Amino acid sequence: MILEAVYSYLAGNESLALALGADSKDSKIYPNYAAITSRVPYIVYRSANPGGSYDEVLSEEQVTFVITSDEFCQTARISEILTSILDLNCGEIASSEHKIYYCKKIGGSDFMDELGRHCRAVNFIFKFK
Repeated sequence: MILEAVYSYLAGNESLALALGADSKDSKIYPNYAAITSRVPYIVYRSANPGGSYDEVLSEEQVTFVITSDEFCQTARISEILTSILDLNCGEIASSEHKIYYCKKIGGSDFMDELGRHCRAVNFIFKFK
């Protein structure tokens, strides 16, 4: 599964950690949901097709990252950092199980959550073998 490798890659990025206010105890990057005690800003990620589809030469996995913050500008800035980090070339994400060839942003949307916080969902396609 590529999600572990993607998480490690993102959690190790200093500019993203600084924008999120992350520290060594909390990366502020969570799979599937954020804990009730989590403080914004943070990123929640999930896969639309865990493990990828296997009907072509390269497997493909779609991952959505939802950035949540109290301020729209902060959400947009973190989205820009995330997008620049995931503009990948072959081999930039280390994985013991897969070779991740590239990642491409395929869309997203802005919305407000039930607490009135600004959220941006950003969708990426990862190609790997």
